[in-house]
Amino acid sequence: MTDDVSGTDPVMFAGGRLDRYRHVCAFLDGPVADDLVFDPFIRETIDGGDRLLCIVAPADSAAPVNRLRHLGYDAGTLLVDHRCEVRTWTETYLSGGAFEEATMLELLDRMLVRRPSPRTRMVCDMGWAADRPEIAEDLIDFEAKANFIHAEHPHVVICCYDTSRFDGSFVIDILRTHPMVLVGGMLQENPFFVPPADFLAGRSARRAG
Repeated sequence: MTDDVSGTDPVMFAGGRLDRYRHVCAFLDGPVADDLVFDPFIRETIDGGDRLLCIVAPADSAAPVNRLRHLGYDAGTLLVDHRCEVRTWTETYLSGGAFEEATMLELLDRMLVRRPSPRTRMVCDMGWAADRPEIAEDLIDFEAKANFIHAEHPHVVICCYDTSRFDGSFVIDILRTHPMVLVGGMLQENPFFVPPADFLAGRSARRAG
């Protein structure tokens, strides 16, 4: 990853700074809506002129809007001005009815690299992958490859995993694909992160063996 984040100010999240690395794995014990962690983050997003992009379950598409209203913002104006955008799993990770790694990587490039300003803060509920063991390996590869894309833009991407819904081996591999991690409500640079080229090479060698 590059150190350059296009001159943008550091982002605060869960008591830590996101400056060099802005791809975060948020391990949560329950729903994404952790008020103590995400409410200050959302306030900083809107008050600082950034754009909020939420990827949620179709049934939860109103939740980000309701949250903005609860925090005192005019959600309708933010939506019209594209300062807030809500997309569902069926429009993103599961477009076409199933997860396709290449398709989602291309979409990520369009949403982030090709849209340099304003800075986007993207919060992804990864619950769509729970109870889908058949896509686990592809998702792990995707999270690693996404780091190549995230090195090309100044945006923030937070992938939220409810650890009660995924098995331990999957969680360990997902941990290794994110340079920053939120555990127990605290953000830290991830000591278990493996640079994507090395991580993918290791996986390829294991599969070949």
